Amino acid sequence: MAHHRRPVVWSLVLMLAGCGGNDPSGPSAGSLAVSVSGLPAAALGDVTVTGPGGYLRRLSATQTLVGLAAGDYTVAADPVTSDGQPYQPAPATQTVSVSSTAAASVTYAAVGGNLTLNVAGLPPDVDASVHVSGPAGYSAEVSASTTLAGLPPGVYTVSAQSVSSRATGYNPSPATQSANLSGTSGTALNVSYSQASTAGFDLRIDGMYLTQSVQTYTGDVPLVKGRNGYLRVFVTANQSNAAVPLVRVRLYQSGQLATTLTVAPPALSVPLWPDEGNLSASWNVAIPGSLIQPGLSILADVDPDNTVAEGDEADNAFPASGTPLAMDVHATTSFSVHFVPVVQSVNGRRGNVSDANKDSFLTAAMRIHPLAGYDADVGAPFTTMAPVLQSDNANGAWSTILSQIDALRVSEGSSRHYYGVVSPPYGSGVAGIGYVGGSTAIGWDRSGVDMIAAHEWGHNWGRKHAPCGGAANPDASYPYANGGIGVYGLDVATLSLKPPSSSDLMGYCGDEWISDYTYRGVLAYREAHPDLEADVSAASGFDRAMQPCLLVWGRLEHGRAVLEPAFRVVTRPSLPARAGPYAVEGSDRQGRQLFRVSFAAELVADDPTGAEHFAFAVPLQPDRADRLERLRLSAPGRPAASVSAGAAAAVTQVHAVAEPGGVALRWDAATHPMVMVRDPVSGHILSFAQGGELHLRTSRRDLEVQLSDGVVGRAMRVAVPGR
Repeated sequence: MAHHRRPVVWSLVLMLAGCGGNDPSGPSAGSLAVSVSGLPAAALGDVTVTGPGGYLRRLSATQTLVGLAAGDYTVAADPVTSDGQPYQPAPATQTVSVSSTAAASVTYAAVGGNLTLNVAGLPPDVDASVHVSGPAGYSAEVSASTTLAGLPPGVYTVSAQSVSSRATGYNPSPATQSANLSGTSGTALNVSYSQASTAGFDLRIDGMYLTQSVQTYTGDVPLVKGRNGYLRVFVTANQSNAAVPLVRVRLYQSGQLATTLTVAPPALSVPLWPDEGNLSASWNVAIPGSLIQPGLSILADVDPDNTVAEGDEADNAFPASGTPLAMDVHATTSFSVHFVPVVQSVNGRRGNVSDANKDSFLTAAMRIHPLAGYDADVGAPFTTMAPVLQSDNANGAWSTILSQIDALRVSEGSSRHYYGVVSPPYGSGVAGIGYVGGSTAIGWDRSGVDMIAAHEWGHNWGRKHAPCGGAANPDASYPYANGGIGVYGLDVATLSLKPPSSSDLMGYCGDEWISDYTYRGVLAYREAHPDLEADVSAASGFDRAMQPCLLVWGRLEHGRAVLEPAFRVVTRPSLPARAGPYAVEGSDRQGRQLFRVSFAAELVADDPTGAEHFAFAVPLQPDRADRLERLRLSAPGRPAASVSAGAAAAVTQVHAVAEPGGVALRWDAATHPMVMVRDPVSGHILSFAQGGELHLRTSRRDLEVQLSDGVVGRAMRVAVPGR
């Protein structure tokens, strides 16, 4: 067994002795023997010795320090990494008293898991040929049963090739398999050899899979109907060669032959074991989405015309049975998304999204997520009065805008996902925020807009964070160490391979792609929550026709419950599918309950404080809405929030003043803490405004303004003088 290791670069610093401020004070009669053990021969330790008079010395190996002043010395050892393998020192810190001679010992031990390989089926004098590869370039050759100890976390690929001895050939099963090691866990894999029917040179297909974004070697990640894919066929040989065989691929639809493809060899020889990390090590062919349909099955065979002389011609097909391999193809709905340009009234910045560039926000999602198509449109600009966006979201402006865009979605009765686009005044920091399992997210218009959007939509499709880069509230069930994707991914559009060490897009690290875990999760969520042309779900028990409703919305953040002013809207009811720990209820002046909604709020994935939001359109006919006097939000462990209808003003006025590029609206904020402004023609909501003054970019001659007293309110048409 040989380990191919990269040299470790280590610098020896602070080799201080003799004169200067780091000399020990007092008589120089003592010595300290420091023993450093447990590391490979090429690896260097990292040990620091400090003592009286500012004494400081760095050691990389066993050494005896002489001429020391009497006193206490601290020996501190730091972890080191050699060829990607971490080593932990014990003890990490120790104190040694030096008067004459003293000793200290630091023992390093490899940190990580164990991979046990059980090799069977070979005669005692015949060596196996098993190759193990893993994170950070790890590579090992195994010829018999063994345990590889102290392996760093990650996915390891075990590839076995055929061997021969005295004219007898032996084939391995399985030829390729993988193990996911995390922490100090241990995993065992079996490689069983069996005698080939004849000796001599032999070709075989070890495996085959069709990928659209990410795939396991066994091909068990589902495919999406109508989406382009890429077929990889892994041909291996049992000995070094210069063979260049063709591969024939037959695609069947519901058992009937649909097409036959011939794949040319990618290189000037056949590899000895499968290598997913090299596209030139597999026979590859693009499969158009028109052929990827439910009922698809595939059969491949190498050297179909028998142009290469082999000792065994019976093992050239995959599957070996000769029965086409059925593909698991799922039909999904198109992703339906509504973009909202967000205008920040505090600084006039507008998110850059339009019909001309909306497709650029979807590029990464279409390459990575299990999507076959999308339907996107762009709505009217929405003006927010949230404070200026900050790179760390310290003032909660990102969360405020997210809550408003969600209220916009509910008020407009749309079944689309809503994605607000903002233009922050910075280039590094918070770039997006969204709900886990919701339908609303927002993101910036700076670099990487498509990957930011793909991340936030991943949250909307039920995904929590992958544990990478310090992402908040990580998914405890994520299966791969350090948030890696765990298996090979492929950008089908560019034919760019993504190694298992790539970071899952649901984390905060770079070099992003998607893991099979995230891919499966997104697909399952979207199948359970299909995008619809109209919101027809009956889960709430209410008719989904457009009808009078009450917009009830708010947040739970920083240990408090926040209930935003309510508005009357005509929209489709939007209610929670199931009860939860929170409740909002409305009552009349006598305290009689008019409605009650029990719910679980939506978690804001990218808010480390764990904030939760909610927005509902509660069916409420005008006669009941007229009686509504009080709203109350209750949340366990937090003080309840409530609001009562204010005293009706004798005259309610909204003043409109035309200004360059827009209009200024002014009203009495004491009576009406928030107003909802609509375009009276399109019905689009243009703003939820607070504070008594709003500057709005619009050329409209009139606007519809609904003034809320906190519980309900009334709508009025406001003309813009001079237009």
